Amino acid sequence: MTAGEDHYADIEVDVLDDAGVRNVIDNALARAGCTWDELQKQAKAGSFSSEIAHRAWFVVSSFKPSTA
Repeated sequence: MTAGEDHYADIEVDVLDDAGVRNVIDNALARAGCTWDELQKQAKAGSFSSEIAHRAWFVVSSFKPSTA
């Protein structure tokens, strides 16, 4: 690379709106086969029903569920 070359030129970033975030959460919960509350209980217990549920928690844990 040369001194003036942009090291990040090939990186693409998708920014999600609220509906997009909700879609990601819904898809993760559906793949895990549980509700937000069920997944939260599994996380509190430190025992997930599957590796998919554990990964789903990793994805959705920083979000609070909406009441809408």
